[in-house]
Amino acid sequence: MKTWPMWVAGTIALAAMFHILTVFGLPYGIMNRAMAGIVAEAGGVNKPVYPESATAASRGIVRPSPDLLYTACAYDVSERPVKLTSPVPDTYWSLSTFASNTDNFFVVNDRQVKAGRIEIILAASENDATEEGIPVIVTPSRKGIVLFRSLVPSEDVRAEIDAMRRQSNCKPL
Repeated sequence: MKTWPMWVAGTIALAAMFHILTVFGLPYGIMNRAMAGIVAEAGGVNKPVYPESATAASRGIVRPSPDLLYTACAYDVSERPVKLTSPVPDTYWSLSTFASNTDNFFVVNDRQVKAGRIEIILAASENDATEEGIPVIVTPSRKGIVLFRSLVPSEDVRAEIDAMRRQSNCKPL
């Protein structure tokens, strides 16, 4: 009978340890798996992937929408900054950046871009940026994912929007 307090304390300690590992470790595991898939498809980091339209079987992107065309890039700013560029179509468009723990740390959409084209530099620090006049976003982690989304409002403009999104790029400076 005197051993049951030890069992209860041990069970609580084990549950607390698993909880902490899950809460703090799982996001990194999820992102590492997602980045590995993008890197494998693109043939390396800082290279875009242009997946086909989402279907009911698509799961490369969480909860994909068949009305959106996606471009993904696994970035790595460890050695040098990465320049993100994309034309912005006359429909809904967005660029989202995710840190290595799945945190979304920067978003911009078509309503915020005035020139019809966007250029942004992802860098490990403000001092890493080298191109004058281009906004610098300091990443909270050296590695992560960039996701471009373009809405296809109707099938008759799908080819045009697809051609534009294939101009989206992420490359080291």
